[in-house]
Amino acid sequence: MPTDLRLFGIRHHGPGSAASLVHALDAYQPDVVLLECPADAEAALAAALHPEMVPPVALLVYNPKQHQQASFLPFAEFSPEWQALHWCHRHGAHLRCFDLPMALRFGMPDEVPDVTSPPLAPSEPVLEADFNSTTEAPEQDVEPGLEARSPSLPERGLGGEAPDQDSAAEATRDPISYLAELDGYADGERWWELRLEHAPGHADTFAVVLDLMTALREELNLPETEETLLREAFMRETLRATLRQGYQRVAVVCGAWHAPVLRPELLKKEDKARLKGLKKVATAATWIPWTFERLSTASGYGAGVGSPAWYELLFTTPRAEVVTHWMVRAARLLRSRDLDASAAHAIEGVRLAHTLAAVRGRELPGIEELQEAAVAILGGGYPETLELVQRELVVGERLGAVPPEQPATPLQQDVQLQQKATRLKPEATARTLDLDLRKELDLSRSHLLHRLRLLDIRWGQPRRAHGKAGTFHELWELQWQPEYALQVLDAGRWGNTVLAAAAARAASRAAEAPDLEAVSQLLEEALQADLGPAIGALVARLETLSAGTRDVTHLLAALPPLVNVLRYGNVRRTETAQVATVVHHLVPRLCIGLPPACTGLDYDAARQLLPRLEGSHQAIRLLQDEAQETDWYAALAVVLRNPASSGLLAGAAGRLLFDAHRLSPEEAATALGLALSPAQPTSYATAWLEGFLSGSALLLLHHRPLFDLLNDWLGTLPEDTFREIVPLLRRAFTDFSLPERRQLLDLARQDAQPALAAAEEDFDLERGLRVLPGLRELLGY
Repeated sequence: MPTDLRLFGIRHHGPGSAASLVHALDAYQPDVVLLECPADAEAALAAALHPEMVPPVALLVYNPKQHQQASFLPFAEFSPEWQALHWCHRHGAHLRCFDLPMALRFGMPDEVPDVTSPPLAPSEPVLEADFNSTTEAPEQDVEPGLEARSPSLPERGLGGEAPDQDSAAEATRDPISYLAELDGYADGERWWELRLEHAPGHADTFAVVLDLMTALREELNLPETEETLLREAFMRETLRATLRQGYQRVAVVCGAWHAPVLRPELLKKEDKARLKGLKKVATAATWIPWTFERLSTASGYGAGVGSPAWYELLFTTPRAEVVTHWMVRAARLLRSRDLDASAAHAIEGVRLAHTLAAVRGRELPGIEELQEAAVAILGGGYPETLELVQRELVVGERLGAVPPEQPATPLQQDVQLQQKATRLKPEATARTLDLDLRKELDLSRSHLLHRLRLLDIRWGQPRRAHGKAGTFHELWELQWQPEYALQVLDAGRWGNTVLAAAAARAASRAAEAPDLEAVSQLLEEALQADLGPAIGALVARLETLSAGTRDVTHLLAALPPLVNVLRYGNVRRTETAQVATVVHHLVPRLCIGLPPACTGLDYDAARQLLPRLEGSHQAIRLLQDEAQETDWYAALAVVLRNPASSGLLAGAAGRLLFDAHRLSPEEAATALGLALSPAQPTSYATAWLEGFLSGSALLLLHHRPLFDLLNDWLGTLPEDTFREIVPLLRRAFTDFSLPERRQLLDLARQDAQPALAAAEEDFDLERGLRVLPGLRELLGY
């Protein structure tokens, strides 16, 4: 009995394709289904049938020896591959993955030359810019309407003639856009969605798609990449092997573009030659949760769809009710946020969506009509009001779930245990976490998030806490991303637990740290993560670098993080005695080296040193060690009085001493007078002023002698000199607040007006008292 072979060309993540595929399989009842999926992922597909597997999920296939070689295979409930898998399970049909194994793809060289020219865009989309070797395998073929990843038209006429203007313009479009234009549509994605995905499931849809793709391939005659040719060769070879096994009814479920060339009689010798001698590497596979956001085209996913949440509703809801369901959900969502959205609004929104579809000649309103109707009725004409609807009902914030018994590395298992222990559930929706470090649970949460950040898993982003005690509070923004699963996998090389891996990673970074500043910052991070096993190695590295560091710039940069370690040690209940020893050896060296370091610097170099000088000053004050403070203030006094010091740094030293009450107002006025004396260059005087004032006008507002000195100095400057230094003076005053500027302006005006005070001996008190009764009457007293 001859074998009956059926080709079902689908669009990945297409609800119409999925519905039509289920109808087609029900009518055909195949014995075996060949699914476009890497062959070495076939064994892992069985886990998708687990009742606790909730899409969206992704099958992660990776190289255990090189984790950056990895590929995500996303599935949603409306993905045709997902429906084919479950159909086979329900009906007892065999399922076989017949795409090129990832073991062969990972073994291919990074650059595979094309067999034809001109070169084409790569057929494997990159999920994230940070994972250049991470691909998403099921979607690597040419998909309908995906311009970012479909091959371009060749730079020649359709019949092979020399290129003309029309063919050159066509070269920038993908094949489906070419079809869409013939049908009067400017957007190929929109055309495919309206013509095929919005249509109810029909088994005969695939015959139409196959005819379309066959005619399109013949008409355009597009060149293919070497990888695409390898994939199609492997699929044909697997198809031949399946047919030889004697199956009577064979179904092939593949991307629509591949369907016309997946015939067993094509290129038999060429396929064997092409696949011969390919290098293979070992692979492993596991399932991870995925999100609708990562299924969307906005995430950069090449085979993504514009509206995953809408597609899910389109697939799971009866066609006659889908518009009503969406509009009711939109109204309910807005009401949950205390926005005005009544049942009448929803009814009018449904009517308007159907009216828009009728005007545009469409049988069913699409997501564009729904959004336009929602903006007009629910949003009052303002699209900004419906950003929430766009986020939840168009793209969606769904995060899938996988069974806990999925294959996982020890580190992955420990991360899951830590998440349960700290009650931090991974969620696709961003949320804010306010931690009080005096509480055991919050402290353990802080440790976990900091440890993951040391492993480059940035699940939590620290935010500045306003209006709360900084030592006891931390503010985090949490949002779980699917690619963190790969990062956890990669971090497993550092250890089997989060604590061990973070400690090993910190010690490795310390060994590679180039300077004292990097190690001190790393030590602060290690303290926040409570990495006891790594503290010894970090302190040893710190002592080694500090002993050989003579550059005061590095010492200034290293001190604040170390003092923060001492400051937060009690709060986080961490032993910091080793760090205190390093700090107490570091401060004297800093005090000795500071004056020479501030000598002979130009303005730009001094400007770079200033924030480090101020940071170290605040750090030494936090130490609350009187002897070390005395040494520090003595060093600042040398910088202030040394005529060779940078004007900017000398002024800053004067301000720091004045703020600490180590410089009296009279001494400050003397220092300012010397800096503004005619013997000093104007550039030095303006730089000194910038350092002395440094963003605060309180010195001038509350100390009139300082203001008078500055005012007199400005008044004695020649006009040409004044015009020249105005831009320099602006740097000193630019950070003043608006109220401070107004008060300074009032002081200047008062100083400019002549004093009109009557002499005491000319005042007749008796005559003045006579006026008081009349004044009281006038004023109502």
